[in-house]
Amino acid sequence: MISQLFILAPNGHTIVNKDYRGDVSKDSAEIFLRKLVEKSEGDAPIFNVDGVNYMSVRKNGLFFLATTLHNVPPAYVIELLTQLTKVCKDYIGVLNEESLRKNFTLIYELVDEIMDFGYPQSASTAELQAFVFNEPAPVSSLGNTTSRILSNALKSAPKTMSSKAVHKPIALRDDRRGEKNEIFVDVIDRISATFNAMGQVRTFSIDGSIQMKSYLSGSPELHLALNDDLAIASAGKGGYGMVELDNVNFHECVQLDKFDAERMLVLEPPHGEFVLMNFHIGSLRSESQIPFRLTPILTAVTEYKQELRLQVDAAFPDKYHGANVKVHFTVPKSSTGASIELEPGAKGQTSTYDDSTKTVTWTIRKFMGATSHTISCKFVVGAGSNPRKEMGPISMNFEIPMYNVSRLQVQHLKIVERNKSYNPHRWVRCLTHADSYVCRI
Repeated sequence: MISQLFILAPNGHTIVNKDYRGDVSKDSAEIFLRKLVEKSEGDAPIFNVDGVNYMSVRKNGLFFLATTLHNVPPAYVIELLTQLTKVCKDYIGVLNEESLRKNFTLIYELVDEIMDFGYPQSASTAELQAFVFNEPAPVSSLGNTTSRILSNALKSAPKTMSSKAVHKPIALRDDRRGEKNEIFVDVIDRISATFNAMGQVRTFSIDGSIQMKSYLSGSPELHLALNDDLAIASAGKGGYGMVELDNVNFHECVQLDKFDAERMLVLEPPHGEFVLMNFHIGSLRSESQIPFRLTPILTAVTEYKQELRLQVDAAFPDKYHGANVKVHFTVPKSSTGASIELEPGAKGQTSTYDDSTKTVTWTIRKFMGATSHTISCKFVVGAGSNPRKEMGPISMNFEIPMYNVSRLQVQHLKIVERNKSYNPHRWVRCLTHADSYVCRI
C-alpha cells in the first residue's frame, strides 16, 4: 500500500499531493528533494530514510513520487507510477507543468480513481473513461522535441498530419463531438555503436519498438502487416538480404496466429499510448545500417600543441536529414584552452568550449544525407602528457526523421470495417536516433 503520492514540478514545487494514510511526515517531499540533490545522476530512484521508502519516476522533468512505510515491491510501485504518467498524458495530451496545473481538477480525479486509500484500483485509460467526467483544458506547448522534428519532416509530405495531433487529449476525441477517429504508429530505432580510432565499427546494436497511440472509438480489430522478408533469428530463421531481428516481444493485446505465415499482427488496441512491439538487433548486418561515420585524426602540430580533426560522414540517402546533431568530446585536463575551427562556409553549425569541463560541443542543426562536415580543435598540453590517452571518447547524438536503419516497415494498417461509414485516419511514421554513439580516439 502507498502512504503518499506526489507530483512535483522541475523546480520542486508540489503540483499534486495525496496523503492516503497519514502515517508519513508531511515534509516527505522536501526530504526527497534534498536526497535527490545529494545523489548523483543515474542512481536508482528508490531509497529509504528513517524507515520511509521513497520511490519515484521522472518524466519530462516532473517527479512522480510515492512513499510508504510498508514493504511494498519497488518494481510494482515504479510500474504503477509509470502507468500514471501514461494515463495523465492520455487525458491531458501534453505532460508538463503547465498542462498539469491547467488540468488540476482532472488530475486529482484521475488519481482518486486510480488509487483508493493507497491501494491501486485501475490504471487503464480505457477503464477510467467510464468514471472520469472532467474535461481537459488545452495547452499550446507541445514540450516534445521528437514530435517537433517529426512534425517538420511531415510538412512537405502529402496526405500527412502534423504530429501535434498525437498530443491532443484522448478525452476530447469522441464521435459525439464530431472528432475524427485516428491511430498513430511510430517505428523507432535506437542505435548503440562504438567505433575505434580508425573509424571502424567495434560494437553495434539496435533496440527498437513499434509504438501505437489509439484514438479509435470502440474496440475495432486491426491488421498490421510487417515486411514480407522479416526473419526472427531466435526462431532459427534468417537469410541473406532479409530484415533480420534477433529477438521480439509483443503487447498482450496482439494475436500472433497470422504472424509466422503472413507477418501480420492482429489486435484490438487499448485506448491511449502503448508499445505494440519491442525488437533487438545485436550485431551489424550491413554497412548501410551505419547512419554516421566518425573519423578522428589526432596530430602533433608542435611539441606542446595538438590538433584533433574530426570528419563526420552521413551514410544515409540524401533525401533524409539528421536533426539536432550534437558531437561532444573532451580535451586533456592539463590543456590550456582550445581553439575551434569549423569548415569554410559552414551554415547552421555552432561550436562551444566549456573550460570548466574541458568539453567541446559541435552542433549541426540540419545534417543532410550523403554529405560530410569537419571540425578542427587545437589545444596546448604540458610536457610529458599523452593526449591520446587523456582525451575522452567522442560521443554523438542525433535523430533522423522518417528513416529507420533496421528496415522494419509497416506495409499496411487495416482496420476491419464494422460499417461503410467507419473510416478512421491512420498515420505511420518512423524515426532513428542515437542511444549511445561513441568513437574512441
